Amino acid sequence: MKLFFISVFTFFVFKLAAQENITKTASENFNSGNFNQALVNYLELLKTEPDNSKYNYRIGVCYLNTNIDKAKAVSYLEKAIQSTDADPNSYYLLGRAYHFAYRFKDAIKMYEKFKTLHKGTPENIIDTDKQIEYCYNAIELMKFPVDVTFTNLGPTINSKYKDYYPFVSKDESFLIFNSKRDDGSSKMPDGSFNSQIYFSKTKNGAFTKARDLDQNINTINGNEEIVGMSPDGDFILLYFENDKDFDNLYIAEFQNDEVKNLQKLPKTINSKSHEIAATISKNGDVIYFASDREGGFGGVDLYMSLRLPNGEWAPAQNLGSGVNTPSDEDFPNISDDGKTLYFSSKGHTSMGEYDIFKAEWNSTKRIWTDVKNIGFPVNTPEDNTNFRASENGRNGYISALRADGFGDFDIYSVTFNEIEPDYTVLKGYITTEDATTIIKDVFISVIDLSNDELYGTYLTNPITGRYIIILPQGNFNMMIEVPGFKVYTENIEIQGKSDYRSLIKRDIALKKE
Repeated sequence: MKLFFISVFTFFVFKLAAQENITKTASENFNSGNFNQALVNYLELLKTEPDNSKYNYRIGVCYLNTNIDKAKAVSYLEKAIQSTDADPNSYYLLGRAYHFAYRFKDAIKMYEKFKTLHKGTPENIIDTDKQIEYCYNAIELMKFPVDVTFTNLGPTINSKYKDYYPFVSKDESFLIFNSKRDDGSSKMPDGSFNSQIYFSKTKNGAFTKARDLDQNINTINGNEEIVGMSPDGDFILLYFENDKDFDNLYIAEFQNDEVKNLQKLPKTINSKSHEIAATISKNGDVIYFASDREGGFGGVDLYMSLRLPNGEWAPAQNLGSGVNTPSDEDFPNISDDGKTLYFSSKGHTSMGEYDIFKAEWNSTKRIWTDVKNIGFPVNTPEDNTNFRASENGRNGYISALRADGFGDFDIYSVTFNEIEPDYTVLKGYITTEDATTIIKDVFISVIDLSNDELYGTYLTNPITGRYIIILPQGNFNMMIEVPGFKVYTENIEIQGKSDYRSLIKRDIALKKE
């Protein structure tokens, strides 16, 4: 009998020690940013303590910080907020999880709850309001899905690791991209591997097995990325974080599958700030790039530099408020004819952090205009960056997280099956007549005048007073009703062809009764 008790006691001692060891390992992985491994650890711990609020909270954080399925965080964060001492951040994070799960109205409720509980920095509140705005944008954008077909480029290109930033020549004869796969490169503290650049040619209409782009470019202990390419593929733009350089853009010629004449771009482009991504015209005479240098509209902006007759690059010019917003703009890609600029933005009408947009060149005004979200499901609540179009404009290439992927970001071709739907974004703020006070409890109804039927009902953001309505071509009547104010009504014509406008900004001031 005594031996039995000793055995039982020893078993529990070993079990407790194992539990403590997993807890320590989980915490170390979590704090170092290795969320994939921390997730495994906390899921194991949760088996013995399914109601542990800390474990549920951290599992939710892990899912949100991995490229698995961020919506899986929902059930764990729902349990975490049930705790009497729940961290207020749990509500924000649950809002993010609902956002990724396309439960936008639930996300808005959680964001609003977070704001009532949180006493953090003004920047946190600004970010939360931005997330709420993304949700309203997403609700509208999903009413106008684009008809596209996604094709995973398969195991010859993709791995179970992160494969991203695809650049394809306009004739789709070759592909260059980045990968964080386990290929001999160094492992980072967060469990990922350093990035290297890969190359694939097409043969018989399919991409061949990807290989190292250039052993003189890729290193074992550093990060190397391709961040831009001319439409024909004659020039590539590179970014290094290695012993060679850090935080600067390089340009090189790409001929006969080889990198030649690698040169660091001059100080007119590379500054003391961060230059992140770039694109260059087919003639090699204009570079568009992203930078967070001072003097922009906020965050990361897009700039351009012209090659002068003497071969030097002219001082950079900001692309202006038509493209840049107080949020970040990044990953420019110029079309072969130089008339369309694709880029990513956290501003405009994004449905979640970075969305892909396109702008058209107005040769009369000499500015980029008609910025338009390229649509759902190409854009999602996830970050969507670096869209590369083929010469015919019908095919594009992106990196994305999708259910048919190999485990992380994969590279896909995207075929637009039909002409994208033309719609106009109508947005603005609703205030009092003196434009000093935001009005809450605003109800907007829109009637389609072609059949006198209700097209849709809308609410403003209760914090900012901002509204967003997306309408197709046609004639509509907008009515705004608010208790204590006169009813506002206005006919709106959404025009097509040469009079088409992708965005109409309209602030509305209501009069007291």
